[in-house]
Amino acid sequence: MKKIALTLSREDTLILAGGSILALALRFSLLPVETLDFHTFFGPWYEYIRANGGFLALGQPFYNNTPVYLYLVALASYLYSGIPAVFAVKLITVPFDFVCAALVYKIVRAKYLNGPAPVFAFLAIVFAPTVFLNSSFWAETDILYTTCLVATLYFLIKEREIPAFLAFGLSIAIKLQALFFLPVLFILWLLRRVSWKSFLLLPLVYLLTIIPAWLLGRPLDELLFVYLHQTETYHALSMNAPNMYQWLPIDLYDLIYRAGMLWAAGVVFVFCMAVYRRRPQYSVELLVQLATISLLLMPYVLPKMHERFTFPADVFSIIYGFYLPGSFYIPLLVVGVSTLSYFPFLFGYELVPLKYLALVPPITLTLLFWRLAKSI
Repeated sequence: MKKIALTLSREDTLILAGGSILALALRFSLLPVETLDFHTFFGPWYEYIRANGGFLALGQPFYNNTPVYLYLVALASYLYSGIPAVFAVKLITVPFDFVCAALVYKIVRAKYLNGPAPVFAFLAIVFAPTVFLNSSFWAETDILYTTCLVATLYFLIKEREIPAFLAFGLSIAIKLQALFFLPVLFILWLLRRVSWKSFLLLPLVYLLTIIPAWLLGRPLDELLFVYLHQTETYHALSMNAPNMYQWLPIDLYDLIYRAGMLWAAGVVFVFCMAVYRRRPQYSVELLVQLATISLLLMPYVLPKMHERFTFPADVFSIIYGFYLPGSFYIPLLVVGVSTLSYFPFLFGYELVPLKYLALVPPITLTLLFWRLAKSI
C-alpha cells in the first residue's frame, strides 16, 4: 500500500469546506419534510421510544427491524428530546452522509496521492441526489449500512481482513440488502485472498448486536428471525425498482417469486465463477469493479426489490468513476436511474416510466462487464 497523504492544499481545503457547508445547508432545508415512511415507521418508533423509557422500550415488539438502528433512535431520544421528531429522526442518518463521503475520500486518496480528485469524490457523494434525498428528505436509513459497506471496501484495500469482515457483519446487522456485497467476498475467498474463517465473524457480529435488545426483554427468536419475517411483508415482484420484473404482470407473483430467487442466485453464481476462472490479478481496481457490478446486478435480478435497494450501487459507482479513468458515465447512469425511480413514491408521479428506466441497468451492466473483461 502506498502511504496516503494527509494534508490538503489551501485551495482544496476551501473547496471541501465550502462544499460541506452547502451540503449541510441543503440537508437542513429538507429536514421539515414528512414522508409516508416517516409517518408509518420512523416517527412512531421515535415517539414510542421517547414515551417508554428510551433504551428500555427496545424490549417491546413495536418494531419490525433489527435493533441496531433502534439503538440510534433511542440515543436520539435523549440527545434531541427538545426538537420535533422529524428533525430528530433525520439527524440520526444525515451525519453518516458525511462519514460515508469521508471514507470515499480516503479510498480515492489511496489512488490519487496528489491533486483534488478525493475532494471531488467527497463532494460527489454528499451532492448525489439519492444520498441527500434518502436521508434528509425521505428519513430513510440506507446510508447506515452503505457506510459500513464502504468501510468494508476501505479495509480490504488496506489489507485488514478482520476489520473488513466486522464492518460487513455490522452492515448485515443493519440491513439484509448488505448481502449484495457478499459475492465480492466469495470471489476473494475463491482467489485465496481472504480466509473462510473470517466469514464466521458475520453471524457473530449479528448476535452481538441483538444481545442488548434481548437483555431488555425482546424474545430471542424474534430478533434472530426478523429478516425472515420481513420477507413476508410485501407481495409484489417489484416495489418501484427499475429492474427486470417491471415487465412482468403483478398477478404472477406466486408463480415467479421463488423461481426468480433461484434464477437470481444462479446468475450471481455464474458471475462469481466466471471471474474466478479467469484468475484475475488482484488489485484495488478489481475490487471496485467487482463491488460495483455485484451491488447493481443483484437488485436487478432479484424480485421484491424496492427502488432504494440500489443505493449502495449509487455510492460505489461514484468510487468506480474515480478509480477507472474515462468511466464517469457509469455513476451518471446508475445515480440517474436511481434518482428517477424515487419519483413515484416520493412525489407521486413517474417523470420517466419505470419500464423504460428498467432498460438502462442492463446497458450499464454490459458496459461494466465489458470493462471488467478487458481488465482481467
